[in-house]
Amino acid sequence: MEHAAGLGRTRTKAVHGGTAGSTGRFVASIAQPAGRAGWSARSTVPRAPRCIPGEAGGLAVEPAGTRDRAPRGRGTSDFLARSVGARLQEMTGQSFAVENRTGGGQAVGWQAGARAVPDGTTVTMCDNSLPSAVALGRDLGFDPRAEPVPVTMLAEYAPILMVNPSLPVRVLREFVAYAKERPGQLFYGSNGVGAIPHLQAELLQDVTGIRMNHVSYRGLAQAATDLMGGQIHLVIAAIPTILGQMRSGTLRAIAVATQGPRVPAAADVPSVRELGIDFTNTNWFGVMAPQATPPEIVARMQTTIAAALGDPDLRRRIEESGGTSAGSTPDEFRRSVDAETASWTRIVREKNIKPE
Repeated sequence: MEHAAGLGRTRTKAVHGGTAGSTGRFVASIAQPAGRAGWSARSTVPRAPRCIPGEAGGLAVEPAGTRDRAPRGRGTSDFLARSVGARLQEMTGQSFAVENRTGGGQAVGWQAGARAVPDGTTVTMCDNSLPSAVALGRDLGFDPRAEPVPVTMLAEYAPILMVNPSLPVRVLREFVAYAKERPGQLFYGSNGVGAIPHLQAELLQDVTGIRMNHVSYRGLAQAATDLMGGQIHLVIAAIPTILGQMRSGTLRAIAVATQGPRVPAAADVPSVRELGIDFTNTNWFGVMAPQATPPEIVARMQTTIAAALGDPDLRRRIEESGGTSAGSTPDEFRRSVDAETASWTRIVREKNIKPE
């Protein structure tokens, strides 16, 4: 955070990477009452503008303090940034804005966060796409293993497995049997080679012993359209991505990939644990800070965000969107990211997956 002396205002940028194709950078422009400490205390930085997404991935810049405008086509990262930011505002008297950066398969937003001044004014929201990018060997313009400083996990969204309602299966166990009778004849869709749904489907095949063919799309919306049309047989997606089709009945959910209890937003869908299938991989979202951010600032960020995540109303909003609150310490977050990076690296090498 930055504190502008004499103005009684503090500003914090929080940079986050969103879903593929809509990489987010949420800039928290924080207006703080005089005398109330933020998680850093600088006093000489001039007040900067905040950025709101413009057309065609560009940025339309507005002065901080003007009316906030929500970007079109918000994703889960944007929803979490705004929801957590709103709760932090209630707790601290500070105001948060969201800056989304598009392009580069989220690399644009990640780079913006990695290159930010490490003074507590900027943090980046990341998701599973970061460890998968490392596994694929993508050139991100920074060292993703060393530069981002983990702050805390925010939320987890269990993947949900969807089929066309005309397929003669109602749960994942039946789908596995159906696929085993048709080795190499079924198709699954994802939002790109090496994207999380692609890697999750490869993991599912390893766990269950089935073999399917991958169809790469520019986005999960296109994959869902072909699934509804019967051109493909399976899509794995985070619950918010496909909740509308599931509730309308245009697609059928056959399992939620969690070893925990059922997900409230999809309470009638069995978990893989209930079905006796050892397949789980959570879609997570978390906050990272630039390299060299002082440990005391990282610690204050983590404890403040953890307090926000403990709010019952915020937890309810996250649950209604299909997720669960998932705070963590910086060390826990780092270990989780490292473990997932190792897992995806193994999958990428064994399957000889090459980025597009």
